[in-house]
Amino acid sequence: MQPTHAPSRLRISIAFAAVYLIWGSTYLVIKLVSVHGAFVMAGLRFLLAGAILLAFAHWRGWTREGDFTRRSWLHSLCVGTGLMLLGNGGVAIATNSLDSGIVALMTAITPLWLVGLDAFMHRVDKVSRVVWVGIALGIAGIAVLRFGAVQAASAVSTTGIVLMFIACFGWAFGSVWSKRPGGAHSPIVATAMQMLAGGVVLMLASVPKEIMCHDEWTRLRDSPPDFTTILLSLYLVVFGSLFGFTAYIWLLRHQPAARVATYAYVNPVVALGLGALLLHEVISLQTVLACALMLGGVALIQLAKARKNFFPRAPATAE
Repeated sequence: MQPTHAPSRLRISIAFAAVYLIWGSTYLVIKLVSVHGAFVMAGLRFLLAGAILLAFAHWRGWTREGDFTRRSWLHSLCVGTGLMLLGNGGVAIATNSLDSGIVALMTAITPLWLVGLDAFMHRVDKVSRVVWVGIALGIAGIAVLRFGAVQAASAVSTTGIVLMFIACFGWAFGSVWSKRPGGAHSPIVATAMQMLAGGVVLMLASVPKEIMCHDEWTRLRDSPPDFTTILLSLYLVVFGSLFGFTAYIWLLRHQPAARVATYAYVNPVVALGLGALLLHEVISLQTVLACALMLGGVALIQLAKARKNFFPRAPATAE
């Protein structure tokens, strides 16, 4: 008999819709907001979101005095640097040279990094042939995206591709590090601390970036955010950071991780559609082919992991 406290299908559907649609739309919003300073705007976003989430957790009685030790803050700093600075910060910079839909599509290669980092940091079993095929498909998709263009109009920025490689690595690193012990006991409190730490790192990183490129505080001064930009920033804080992350954490507690990970297939489709509809970004045949290769590679990796979990190889018996 199913336990009475099990979540309803409606709540699960709403949570999936939040992760699918909200996170899929954030790439377009990040592109529009980042013109005022990528690191500055992202830093302010996560500082505000982290403060709100931590205040909510304290109001609900989820915080403990032992959560705020030097070790837990160091743990949050490592995760926040990977997720917020390298991951979200890299995405914000990449949107200056890539369409928002292409940026979302490139994030689909994050599982390729996860495989390597898991193998290195957690000493997992040998990578299967199916996973290697998935990795090869992902690399082929990137090659098509970068070098498959014949017309100059469909060319993709090399700088943008490199930035997205770094961003995906950062997100994978932060995700893998978050599994290590040392964080807060509550996932909500841990997420709030990671946002705060990541926001501080982003603000600090904006200083050398401003000195070298004059595209952070100078942009914010010369082109201060208007009312529309403020609304878009609040959308990222409330829906992208608070609702999106909260729904994601809640789903991980109530649904299989492989099912929750399907957001990686839906987000690029949502972002490509919104970019074409609102910013008139071009979805070329090259982009469609790259999308099929990348998402096909990710699907193979997910299937291989699911097969390993549900159909483990029988232990060898002694002769």
